[in-house]
Amino acid sequence: MEKRPALSKDQIISIAIAIADKGGLIALSMRKLAAELNIQAMSLYYYFKTKDELLAQMADHLVTNIYFEEFDDNNPNDWRTIMLNRATTAKVLFQEHSWLPHVLDSQIQSGVKRLEYLNNYIGTLRKAGFPIELSLKVISLIDSYIYGHCRQLTHVSDSEKSPEELAEEFSNNFDASGFPFVNEATSLVMEQGYDADADFLYGLNVVLNGISLELESLDS
Repeated sequence: MEKRPALSKDQIISIAIAIADKGGLIALSMRKLAAELNIQAMSLYYYFKTKDELLAQMADHLVTNIYFEEFDDNNPNDWRTIMLNRATTAKVLFQEHSWLPHVLDSQIQSGVKRLEYLNNYIGTLRKAGFPIELSLKVISLIDSYIYGHCRQLTHVSDSEKSPEELAEEFSNNFDASGFPFVNEATSLVMEQGYDADADFLYGLNVVLNGISLELESLDS
């Protein structure tokens, strides 16, 4: 029988995360991971029965970085602060690990930390008075906003140029007189730059305002 390699699960998970961060989930295979660890691929199955189990543990390892706190029953509006803080920390995490949303949304297997995260996420809304059906819609809405924002920033973050430089380069490709509103928007970025964090918070507050109105309508 093959002797178990002297590796911890955390070591293996950290290397797997690094591979996925660099090349996406398509770059992560048990064979590739084993090569990075300088072990035989079959040795990994001492720790993870399947690749899906590995992915679940990778998500479990990272999800603890998303902010969450217990809902304050004495403060009915506390749900909004929790959702705002959760969304801002999730955005940072998803930008660092662009493959993570796919794993969180698609994996059937789940670690304890991910289950705690989901239970807290749903529970915060339920304790705030959201029916379960509306709670799930709210979660889908907020997560879709976060995912979309992160995806939109991919091209900017991958470029070595600043938003101002990209805007100037873009402006050289069209006739300003023929597209005045595009020119107006491009000129604004060239002059003032682009604050992605401020843009994210603005949109998030618009989303939360709409959710607040929906909750208020339940009480009317």
